Amino acid sequence: MKKIAVIIAAQVLLASAAGPAFAQSQEDQAACTPDVMRLCQQDIPDRGRIIACLVRSKLQLSPTCAGVFTRARTASVLKTKL
Repeated sequence: MKKIAVIIAAQVLLASAAGPAFAQSQEDQAACTPDVMRLCQQDIPDRGRIIACLVRSKLQLSPTCAGVFTRARTASVLKTKL
């Protein structure tokens, strides 16, 4: 189980390249790892599928993980306007 958590953390970290400012910190990874295990376990280790699953499951995300997506979206909008 610990190995899966490490894989998820690594995948979520790498997801920053796949999604707009997604998972920029270890705190972001920690916020979403339980949701990945609960909602998207079947998509591990494919980072693109994990992100897609989390996006599809946005109404079921924990408040902390939902906050990661909200911050990412806000950062993306601000970056676009600059």
